Amino acid sequence: MGLVISTLLFHPPETPTQLATNKYFWLTTSRGSKIPASFIQQPNARFTILYSHGNAEDLGIIHSYMVELSKLLYVNVLAYDYSGYGLGMKRTENIENNVEPSEENCYADIEAAFDYLTNIELINPQHIVLYGRSVGSGPSCYLAQKLSRKEKGVLGVGGMILHSPFLSVCRVVVDVGIENAFDVFPNVSRVRDVTCPVFIMHGTKDDVVPFYHGRNLYEALPENIQYCSPFWAENMGHNNIEADMTSLFIKKLKRFLLNLLKTQDPEALEKKLYKLGIETQWTQAQITFDESQEEETTTLLPKSKLSRNKSPQSVLDMTEERHPANSTNIVKIEARVSSFESQVECIAVEHRSP
Repeated sequence: MGLVISTLLFHPPETPTQLATNKYFWLTTSRGSKIPASFIQQPNARFTILYSHGNAEDLGIIHSYMVELSKLLYVNVLAYDYSGYGLGMKRTENIENNVEPSEENCYADIEAAFDYLTNIELINPQHIVLYGRSVGSGPSCYLAQKLSRKEKGVLGVGGMILHSPFLSVCRVVVDVGIENAFDVFPNVSRVRDVTCPVFIMHGTKDDVVPFYHGRNLYEALPENIQYCSPFWAENMGHNNIEADMTSLFIKKLKRFLLNLLKTQDPEALEKKLYKLGIETQWTQAQITFDESQEEETTTLLPKSKLSRNKSPQSVLDMTEERHPANSTNIVKIEARVSSFESQVECIAVEHRSP
């Protein structure tokens, strides 16, 4: 039964998307698969996102999107392909071993990526944020639960982002409201054990994974980690939140990362604010820790198309495009200290005629 569900669930692109050889490397999983991965870094970034992509995608399709997401959030990003996806389909070892996508392979895939970050790059697990989009929510919830159940003294991950997630695969097809032994990616059971902060986003008009999947997952979270409000993207579907609500999408992700920093190291955050002399401005800034300000405007940030098949622009590029350097307008820039070491980012640009 599980094999039948896996066959129906996984839909890798028929032809692997090409990617320059200097943009990826190979990981070997505990099940013997060879999978490509790409590690995109920002100098002195505090957090590293471990990104598990959606269905019908591969590393070549999402790479430029990962690069821009890394820039906009100022985070490192490790993205990888599932066994049986992308360039791995052409590897001789995978062909000889008849490697195909499966639930078990997905678990081994994300474990290999996590092991690379912690054992090779020597990244503190508390600085790793799992990000699962759609089918990627399955391996992400699996790893978050597994690390939450580790013995004392073993650190779990710093947080988890679930983007258009499902309760479980069977419940997408036929939701009978109960668990069964043949289900695949039982996310709703796993999130009950997760101890790291979790941020969930879901489109209210999602016709692939209905909106109630995201809502019910949020309700299943332990009460002590529900401090970060979910992002219910009004009138958005399964694949267009980041493309059609770019500014708000980035803002919500930044807020979650700042919440993580506040939780992990509030003194470091205060020191950075003090150095810039913006302690007072911070509490009144657009990005706050008070979720009661959900009605904040986001029109100050230029909108761009942040999509997986079209590389978006950085905040600075978008600002320059709308208001060239030779413009006669007066420009007021609100800066905030980044949560990622000594970086300073532009978060809002206001233009006034002289």
